[in-house]
Amino acid sequence: MLWLEIMRGKQGMKSKQHNAELGATTGCTVRAMEAFPDAIGIKGDAYFGSVNTCKELAVRGFEGVVQVKQNTGFYPKPFIEKALKNAPGGVSIVLKGTAPNEQTLIAIGYRYSAKKTLFFCMTANAGSTKPGEPYEMKYTDSFGNVCTRKVERPDVLSKFFKDSNKLDAHNHARQDCLGLEKDWVTQDCYFRLVTTLIGINVVDTWKLAEYHRVINWSGNNPISAQHFAGILGRQLIAMAPIIARQNSRFAPSSLTLPQDFGSIVVSASDTRESFSSFSPDEEKVVIPVRTLVDCNGGQHHQVAYPITKQESGRSCTKRRACKNCASFGIRKLVRHYCITCGLSFAFCCEEDNDCFLEHVSDVKLNRPSRRSAV
Repeated sequence: MLWLEIMRGKQGMKSKQHNAELGATTGCTVRAMEAFPDAIGIKGDAYFGSVNTCKELAVRGFEGVVQVKQNTGFYPKPFIEKALKNAPGGVSIVLKGTAPNEQTLIAIGYRYSAKKTLFFCMTANAGSTKPGEPYEMKYTDSFGNVCTRKVERPDVLSKFFKDSNKLDAHNHARQDCLGLEKDWVTQDCYFRLVTTLIGINVVDTWKLAEYHRVINWSGNNPISAQHFAGILGRQLIAMAPIIARQNSRFAPSSLTLPQDFGSIVVSASDTRESFSSFSPDEEKVVIPVRTLVDCNGGQHHQVAYPITKQESGRSCTKRRACKNCASFGIRKLVRHYCITCGLSFAFCCEEDNDCFLEHVSDVKLNRPSRRSAV
């Protein structure tokens, strides 16, 4: 999920929703969660960390685990510091309390090492405080050897540290490895934002390509973010003339079709359907559900059958059996089909059964014959 918001300073952010009554940090967090109503919760660093943030998330039905540093209002930081003052690394303390809005919150003090204590605040159902995956700490012994020691920590903090560095790693790849902001120096704030968005997309593509083993699959001489950006830029330049054509990879917002587009004649010999004759002067505009591109660069538009009227005057939605499902012995009536191929059979569109995608994937590559090439 991606949620972006332009920070306009103290005066510019005062009019933002929730900021007046909740404060800038808590208001920003609540707006981010409300933008994704299906989300369960959030894991946040010290910017988000406060009791105020957790209690406002809890009252709205969200879960949250945040690290607390400077914003310690209502947080028992002095008590935790005193309790863990001389404790070794791996010791933690869990405190349960009630926020001013009657929401149950949990404070965790975690002794990260013999010298450092970390503070966390979480909602009641954000995770378990039982021992989880320990932290593997590396240190050098008196002989100069690198040794490891496992430091215990609560399960909710194990999962927090597992996910919390992903954003930092992404930012490091964008700001340091790719470094567009260093090379594209500007005083234009909007150009600066566009630079950041381009960097986010490039790093996302780089990480996705590596995750799906498109690049760096052997592990030898991995392609850096800068090298990948050069490859990506060259491919975009090379594809620019193709993208500009009518057969582009972008779905049109509408298609112009004959008025009697819905008239279909069924052939009993091969059970396939074809379009009936129509007048070119009568046109109809339909909106494709989606558009996919085959291996030859051709677009396939998935559209819905038009609404027809029965003899009684009642409107009904035309449905046809999906031929792809029928090949597996399944009869499923659906109302979408591929208009590009002129095929009458419809295509399912489900997470685990995408017949339209299979149809486009089955299109064979048009290769020139050797005789014609000679």
